[in-house]
Amino acid sequence: MTVERRGSLSSGFAAIGGGLGIVLLLTATTVVLSILAAAPLGPALGDAFGRTLAGDHVIRNHPLFAPTDVYDFLHEKSDAVGGAAAATRWAALLILLQQILFAGGIVAVLGKAGGFTAGEFAWGVRRNAWHNLKCFAIFLLLGGGVIGTWVWGTHAFAKRVFESSPPGSRGPLAFRITVILVALLLYAIFSLLHDFARAARRFDNSVGALRSWGRARRALSGRWTRALGLFFFWLVLGGVVLAAGFSLEWMSPAVSAVAVFLQILLQIAILAIRPVIRVAAWGSYLALYDLTEAERIPPPVEPTEPLRAETLEDHPLL
Repeated sequence: MTVERRGSLSSGFAAIGGGLGIVLLLTATTVVLSILAAAPLGPALGDAFGRTLAGDHVIRNHPLFAPTDVYDFLHEKSDAVGGAAAATRWAALLILLQQILFAGGIVAVLGKAGGFTAGEFAWGVRRNAWHNLKCFAIFLLLGGGVIGTWVWGTHAFAKRVFESSPPGSRGPLAFRITVILVALLLYAIFSLLHDFARAARRFDNSVGALRSWGRARRALSGRWTRALGLFFFWLVLGGVVLAAGFSLEWMSPAVSAVAVFLQILLQIAILAIRPVIRVAAWGSYLALYDLTEAERIPPPVEPTEPLRAETLEDHPLL
């Protein structure tokens, strides 16, 4: 497979345009699953907000009454909200499975010179499906075990040390912030190992899950600062864009049919933010992985002329 050579960060931004089809596919599946998860709320929403004063408050995004009306809806229609919450949990599991499977197609085609086809993406999904599921199981066991042990251990330590500390004291607050930051760092480390383990199938179709985690560790050796920088760059950028999208959606009143249509488009755009950031992050990771793979494989040796034994013709007699 021929891949384009760019810097890791520029490869991430280039992946958004080159992988636009992947972004649309991820967004479409997310929208469909979100609609299915919210379906149990349909009758309750119609009853509470359809042609009612509360509905007018919500549509106009009244600064005082809209939050109160939404709170009353959550309390009065708790059964429908509970059903939607249960459906959301199943939808989240399906979205997680979809991301695990689609990662195989992303690894196979993203950053490929000359673009790719839907068939090549589907082939990558099918070829790497079982491998990615095993890699995710290893991620859960290792990452979940280490992070869970860290959180449990620090909680027990804080309970013993800060038991007599007054409320609002700086010591427990600083300790909790440290625990959260270290837990986030551990999550970043295991996430990078997980993604690089899946990227191992980019050039070797026969590598197993355990061997791919070993390759991921060797590929990241000496490059942890760069890889963690990429991870937190896309994490922060995605969080900022997502927060801005939610703020814009919340402040936009839907007082007409056109405004409602525009707000629906804005909500779909918000759902597309995570696929865009995920594809961009994959573009950066794969560019870094391709660099490590190129360094691991020695360059081809230029052919030389074979040695020839000297003969009398090389030394003519005088």
